[in-house]
Amino acid sequence: MDAKENALITSVGTGTPMGRLLRRYWVPVMRSTRLEPGAAPLPFRALAARYVAFRATDGRVAVFDEGCPHRGASLALARTEGDCLRCIYHGWKLDAAGRLLEAPTHPAGARLDKVATGVHPVREDCGMIWTWLGDGAPPPFPTLAFTGLPADHVVTATAVVEANWVQMFESLWDTFHAQILHNRANRVTFRDTARLEHYFSEAREGDDSLVFDLPAMSAEATPWGFAYRSTDDIKELNYAHIFPWYLHHTVGPDPLDDKAVQIHVPLDDDHTLFWQVMYNRHVPLAPDGYARRFASAVDDPDDLRRGYSKENRWRQDREAMNRGDSFTGIGEGRGILQILLEDFAVIESQGRLDRTREHLGPVDLAVIAGRKMLLRAVEAEDSGDPPFARDEDVSSVEAVFDVKPASLLER
Repeated sequence: MDAKENALITSVGTGTPMGRLLRRYWVPVMRSTRLEPGAAPLPFRALAARYVAFRATDGRVAVFDEGCPHRGASLALARTEGDCLRCIYHGWKLDAAGRLLEAPTHPAGARLDKVATGVHPVREDCGMIWTWLGDGAPPPFPTLAFTGLPADHVVTATAVVEANWVQMFESLWDTFHAQILHNRANRVTFRDTARLEHYFSEAREGDDSLVFDLPAMSAEATPWGFAYRSTDDIKELNYAHIFPWYLHHTVGPDPLDDKAVQIHVPLDDDHTLFWQVMYNRHVPLAPDGYARRFASAVDDPDDLRRGYSKENRWRQDREAMNRGDSFTGIGEGRGILQILLEDFAVIESQGRLDRTREHLGPVDLAVIAGRKMLLRAVEAEDSGDPPFARDEDVSSVEAVFDVKPASLLER
């Protein structure tokens, strides 16, 4: 990539092409359980801007621009009064629908209904709070493979990662890294599952300390984003990236297995809200299934990487690495969570990427295809086209783990 293309897909501020485009989609901003009725407003960031969310005593959720519409004092400091927020600076009172009810700064009879209060439409689904941060009326809420499911069919967890949103995508577009970075974690974590049985072949690449499968990659543009495949001697993994931020990835080979999707929402150009969503469209999540195993490994679903940061070198255990007990030294013993902790460590270690200096290989084909998708979307926005993929039917789009038939394996 050249520097101009790099900036085009990574910069999400209000005045940038990508920033304008992303404000035309529903944004998942936090887990529903973070908001208690009548509790203090919760500040958050999204798309390089600041907001507050609160849950009224009647259960409704409201999202406002963080600054009070009067003089910009933070509504995170506001009083919660029943179903309303009252700014502590000059006493302006806003209800959950965004109506300005009282303004002590104005005389009686002033037309308070003419004041724009910076309220944003909200939707709750799957224990997630979504908001519309664009101008005008929002489009229909997206129907995805996991939306609309009962609560016992879905688990979610989030973390803030110190990396640009494109870096987060690139890690999952790059399927080969799982053969190296997560080699041991996959073998240990999934040793009693069908995933491991069909994940590594008997082909031997590398030396005795690191045996892996070298995949062939393919990718294709779709109306909703792009699809890509990783194929080796034993399996074909089919991934689906639904623009802008939904990336379905494979978990187990059984069609009835729990499914997974990662969501990467840019908070600004250097931080991303990471979502791990695991779900099952067919049956409630089983106690021994992938989703419940993941949930049991997470101490805090609102900060699943708690305790692992750049400051403490992601708790890397060099002694365990030297003993041969761990390949990465990161997250050992944390079950399925170890894979994400390893991801966060290497992604954050990259800092701000200069993509003009990288050296890509054949396994990076999906990385190239994903960047082209982002460029295609933002260039369409710049040309005045409708928002890319927003109105496509993606309700049945998922990842697929295909096991090659034995007849093919014997050839």
